[in-house]
Amino acid sequence: MAFVIEEGELKGWPNYSWAVKRLPADMAEAETVKEALESAASIRGDKTYAIFADTGEKLSYGELNRDANRIANALLEMGVEKGDRVALFLRNSLDYLRAIYACSKIGAVEVPVNWFYRELDAKHVIGNSESETIFVEEDLLPIVESIMPNLELKNIIVRGDSKEYPTMDSLDGKSSNPEADIKPEDPMAIIYTSGTTGLPKGAVLSHNSYVLSAKAITLWMVDESANDYTGLPLFHINAQIYSSLGMMFAGGIITLRSLFSVSNFWRDISNYECTHFNLLGSLANILYSLPPVEEEKDNPAKYVIIGGMPKEIWKGFEERFGVEVLEGYSMTEDPLPCLNPPGNYKKMGSFGVPVFPDLGHEAKVVDEEGNEVERGKIGELIRKNPAQMIGYYKAPEKTAEIVKDGWLYSGDFVKMDEKGYLYFVDRKKFIVRRSGENIASWEIEDVIKSHPKVQDVAVIPVADPKRGEEIKAFILPKAELKPEEIIEYMAGKVAYFKIPRYIELVQMLPYTPTGRVKKWELKEKEKEREDHGWDRDKEIPDWRKKFGAR
Repeated sequence: MAFVIEEGELKGWPNYSWAVKRLPADMAEAETVKEALESAASIRGDKTYAIFADTGEKLSYGELNRDANRIANALLEMGVEKGDRVALFLRNSLDYLRAIYACSKIGAVEVPVNWFYRELDAKHVIGNSESETIFVEEDLLPIVESIMPNLELKNIIVRGDSKEYPTMDSLDGKSSNPEADIKPEDPMAIIYTSGTTGLPKGAVLSHNSYVLSAKAITLWMVDESANDYTGLPLFHINAQIYSSLGMMFAGGIITLRSLFSVSNFWRDISNYECTHFNLLGSLANILYSLPPVEEEKDNPAKYVIIGGMPKEIWKGFEERFGVEVLEGYSMTEDPLPCLNPPGNYKKMGSFGVPVFPDLGHEAKVVDEEGNEVERGKIGELIRKNPAQMIGYYKAPEKTAEIVKDGWLYSGDFVKMDEKGYLYFVDRKKFIVRRSGENIASWEIEDVIKSHPKVQDVAVIPVADPKRGEEIKAFILPKAELKPEEIIEYMAGKVAYFKIPRYIELVQMLPYTPTGRVKKWELKEKEKEREDHGWDRDKEIPDWRKKFGAR
């Protein structure tokens, strides 16, 4: 039986029918992102929708609709059509929001590109998605130009100054709503996510995926009085769906910081009177580990929306900062969340229950054979719902590996209690989750293996109190090698957050009979150690500056 509250003012929670009663009629009926923005602009045109915390710049619902229309109509004039992919190689800004919603207006499919990516990763995402148009930051333009021979780009639009290409400021199409026949099942975005094998895969999410997942935020009593503060990147679904589109459905404000900043965090929340903020578990650890600052006292925030709140600091976090923890869970491939109920129904340590069971959102915990396990037993979480991805872009065989008979296999080990609440246990796959970034171990291993002095390597996650996890590489060298050589070698090839913090040079690695490294064995042994070996941050404190890692 699905979890549904049967009494009091929360009777009917977390059903879709309960959530939409809290929305204006036009917003409740919106089935595409285009409809959501146009309805919101009609209802709340003059109200502030977004604030850019770095500068204080504001954008109303009406202004966002007008600006998105101008960009969208300009894209149409450039030849961009429904279904065409548009890459967004941008940093958090109000322009990023304008670009997202411009794509939604004409049925173009936005492809966010991690702004920390260098040539290798950027080429894969832009090339694999077959993007023909790109919005790019002025300082990231050299990366795009260096990989252009491998791409199919027809239109380059620069955020900033450019003499060679059109700029975002110069786009000035009609301000009227474009006429476009967009259906809920049409693709809205391709979000790339790291896997355990092969290059990152692009999860194709529909307008329905976005709209249903954003409407779910109203289950947490978020309404037009809400002001959501986030420094999480817009190239992830957290900021795109739950903060940006979630606030649009609620009628609230999104206060966006260019990047998560400890020094600005509490000052921003106080200055902009934010009612809540979005975090990942690793960021909660960082805030909680720091000495108290004056701004955190009597801050206006009432709650924190978070995925992966460490159980050991949960209560202390609430008491110290005066906020209620609202825990949730989702995946890029399956953004309709599980949410921990508010108030007395909340269970500490749980990420809650599947929302919108009346729309067919189901969850099971299964064993290796796909059989459902007893309540309280550990197994893999699988879910089925109408918001899960259409599939991986151009990779039906990869889609079939995780979607079976409509059930999406998460790769996460969980437990379910007698009431249906879910509890995270561990990840099945060797993914390093560092400060919210999912980093595939194989990807780091491939780069390290290309070093001429390396024979073999195994990369695992190790626990870290601030980042959640850090990267450790066990390297089997074939010639004399120093750890700093690996740091320097990787600095120009991958984003800085993919460079291992810990490196251990070994004389042998544990192998299976089929020649695979027993990484689970290395991971278990590492749990017993307090010292993870050579530490990049201690040995080379200025490594990013020294080696030009960005």
